[in-house]
Amino acid sequence: MRHLILLLAASFVLVVTAACNDSSGSGNGTGSDTSGDLNSGDGTTLTDTSADTSAVEVIDSTDDLTTADASADTSVDTSSFDVAQDLEETDTSTVAECQPRNPFVATGATTAWRHWDTEWIVTLQGDGNHRGQDVVVAAGQPQRLIGKFAYGLLDDDLEDEDVELFYQVDPPCGDWVSMGIHATTTDGQMGTVWGIADDGGRIFFELPAQHVRPVGRTPIRMLVQGDHSVAAFTLIVVEPGTQAVVCDIDGTLTTGDSELILDLAASIYNGSHVPEMYPGAPDVVWSWSDKGYLPIYVTGRPDMLRERSQQWLVDMGFPAGAVHLTDTNAQALPTSGGVATYKREFIQKVQTEAQATFYAAYGNATTDIEAYEGASIDKARTFIIGTNGGTSGTVAINSYPEHLPTAQAMPMATTPAPPEYGWW
Repeated sequence: MRHLILLLAASFVLVVTAACNDSSGSGNGTGSDTSGDLNSGDGTTLTDTSADTSAVEVIDSTDDLTTADASADTSVDTSSFDVAQDLEETDTSTVAECQPRNPFVATGATTAWRHWDTEWIVTLQGDGNHRGQDVVVAAGQPQRLIGKFAYGLLDDDLEDEDVELFYQVDPPCGDWVSMGIHATTTDGQMGTVWGIADDGGRIFFELPAQHVRPVGRTPIRMLVQGDHSVAAFTLIVVEPGTQAVVCDIDGTLTTGDSELILDLAASIYNGSHVPEMYPGAPDVVWSWSDKGYLPIYVTGRPDMLRERSQQWLVDMGFPAGAVHLTDTNAQALPTSGGVATYKREFIQKVQTEAQATFYAAYGNATTDIEAYEGASIDKARTFIIGTNGGTSGTVAINSYPEHLPTAQAMPMATTPAPPEYGWW
């Protein structure tokens, strides 16, 4: 029912926003990292697709790492994010080059579901809407992945079913390496892990030593064994001190917060809606990316809009970066304790785990201003578009074309982000 609850909540957001003259925005509060050591691997590399393993198991063996067959028929590619931005229009000095690209391809046959009701109840509700939050972490810190697997209008969880985990070496052209097969969780099975409540259909996985990724942007794919549907996201490992720029989406890159409601309604009713974009917004973000700053797109949208949100960024021509949506309904509430707290805590999490510096921020709502101030982002580089521009010492933006020279005049990043290779 989360789709329907969120649609009602989002509608309420618009009413409150209009009544308060844009005095409210979107946000949430994530829990603190209360997880312990989840390295419960049995010391074997899992390549047998019939393996019955825990969703939090970590592989400790370095033997027999498996790779996906790069020569397989690309018509089998089920990843919803295997799209590459047209690099001909970008500054290739910041783009990692290699040929030919090797998109993820599911190989081999699907396997039987563990439970009869998965096939006859869960998957019949509609297409899979699997997702994961992009991860930004400093080299030497734990590399933790969380996948969410669900189907249909009601976002029904895929519980206790097998999922195989992959990453790509030397992206976007290298081989895909398997990290074994793991079972999704049941509702409440793991309690709270890394600040995320286990609501079922989750994979919590910390990369073991033999799989730890170096500095760079590593594509992650989680393949459901029963139907070869895929969750796709990115692990971004950075040098400590890497500089980033955070951007809100709705009302900041899009022309209004109402685009969230329209996008949510379209996702519920299998419709199509293309949120309207502020002219010139991609050029501004590209000006930062070209100087070595890592774009981080943070939004109060529910996480079931992960695919639609990233695809919109791709289609509109924004540079590749980390994308983060809410994990709970409470995080999307347009209040100080809702979306403002959610955004502040997420930024602080990146500041801690990635040891990153947020050099600038873009938003539109007072909750954006509150979040950025709470995360100690300089007000002189907190850029606000719309009616709240200039509030609390922020810098007002009248239009992105007018603002572009300001962004272009910013210095090169002193510690640049890993080179990007487009959305992948």
